[in-house]
Amino acid sequence: MKKLKVIDLFCGSGGFTLGFLSEKFNVDLAVDFDPYCGKVYKKNLPKIKFILKDLSNLDKKIFEGLKPDIVVGGPPCQGFSTIGSRISSQEKKRRKKDIRNNLVFSFIEHVNYLNPKIFLMENVSGILTRESGDIFSELKKKIKSYGYKFDIYNLDAVNYGVPQYRKRVFIVGTKLDNYEISKPNITHGDHFLLEKEITVNSVIRDLAKIKIDESLNHVPLKHKPKNLKRYALIPEGGRLPENNLPKELFRKNFGNTFKRLHRNKPSLTMVPGHNAFPIHPWLDRSLTVREAARIQTYPDNFIFIGPRHQQCIQVGNSVPVKLAKHWAKHLKKTLLKKDTNKNEKAA
Repeated sequence: MKKLKVIDLFCGSGGFTLGFLSEKFNVDLAVDFDPYCGKVYKKNLPKIKFILKDLSNLDKKIFEGLKPDIVVGGPPCQGFSTIGSRISSQEKKRRKKDIRNNLVFSFIEHVNYLNPKIFLMENVSGILTRESGDIFSELKKKIKSYGYKFDIYNLDAVNYGVPQYRKRVFIVGTKLDNYEISKPNITHGDHFLLEKEITVNSVIRDLAKIKIDESLNHVPLKHKPKNLKRYALIPEGGRLPENNLPKELFRKNFGNTFKRLHRNKPSLTMVPGHNAFPIHPWLDRSLTVREAARIQTYPDNFIFIGPRHQQCIQVGNSVPVKLAKHWAKHLKKTLLKKDTNKNEKAA
């Protein structure tokens, strides 16, 4: 059987790529503008052609000879993110002009050029509502103008075996006649027919015994004494009690950095940043890159490259590998079913 082909645009550190490889797709090309992501691919996925380019200025000649069945991608979402939404009016004006918002249109334009049977785009939920929904309204018009039918799904990675609450929007489109593409079936949740949600403890417990392992990206951050005092006050599964803090420990904004995970529950959402990962369930430190990577369902033999803040960006921005695998399996089944029906009609 001929292998199905996929191209990964805005590939980041390779979450989509790994998921589709696990379902025996050929990943013909991966594109990103971050040089550290290129180094990650060279280290972990050397057989896959990686192009270091900004898609908004990409010469389409690089696609010559490529005929992907599926194009996937996660255009940078910071312009749409609701994290840190309590910001000044000046900052809101700046974000309204954020060029990264335009990259979703670059993605769709390249999809149109490549003309795959299916495209799959991942982004934060803020893409649906930012600028009063104007951006998403324009995006829908653009997709329709290229002849694609599409559906929008709000999925939480925790329902697909990822030990993390991570809600994201997936836009899946097709030009296949008389065909709708559903979302992958949920596998984990509270229903008695589903598997139980995966907990933090089940995936990072053993790493607590390892102090430092640079080869594994397991290097705890050296926190300032003041932050260590703050961490000691945070209960498991809770956040820093801001209202009752000693004066010397108070600050204006605490954010995700001062929330502690619960060992017997899924994690909070992993987000990018130098010290943006939440606090370990029982140790007074933030998660290491490897602990966060396990929560993002990366295998231990997948190594992240660069200074810590770059590694945190690579992990925090990624599509969880296991969720990507669910999409790959589902879309593969969709395409094979379509081909079978086509052959039966021809016969």
